[in-house]
Amino acid sequence: MLKGKTAVITGASRGIGKAIAMAFAQNHADVAVVYAKNSAAASAVCAQAAGHGVAARAYACDVADYTAVKDVCGQINADFGQVDILVNNAGITKDNLALMMSEADFDRVIAVNLKGAFNFIRHLAKPLIKSPAGRIINISSVSGLMGNAGQANYAAAKAGLIGLTKTIAKELAPRRITCNAIAPG
Repeated sequence: MLKGKTAVITGASRGIGKAIAMAFAQNHADVAVVYAKNSAAASAVCAQAAGHGVAARAYACDVADYTAVKDVCGQINADFGQVDILVNNAGITKDNLALMMSEADFDRVIAVNLKGAFNFIRHLAKPLIKSPAGRIINISSVSGLMGNAGQANYAAAKAGLIGLTKTIAKELAPRRITCNAIAPG
């Protein structure tokens, strides 16, 4: 079912992102493994994915950096020739009570967890439109629905991601692209 498809997964060098990349590879999709810092871990994910007979490449990128995302999306599109699936999984935490949280910690979590998803959607929308049935999957969190003490930044970002998901779903549905969120936890 996924043979011949290409999936881009952000935050794919470990944890949920790695598991998502491996699930796509096991189901015969080529994978673009986007990671922030750990090139060795990203390379290991690619090697493991390639063991399933698919193409797998790693891309270092700060998802919060609009220009860096534009560049890496251009490289992914050039390397794979198409993009069919985008999974926005990249996320960080910088937990602290709201009254003690620094502005820098608040801003960075919003930038990575929310703006990062927007950046990838913005720069992969055209390639996804060219796919017969593009898919965007945003990894949110139950914290975005319920809130969580010590996570004002994280909960706000994940709640915002749910709102972004609903908006993108409406905007891109006429172009045969679905956009959904999953809220683990």
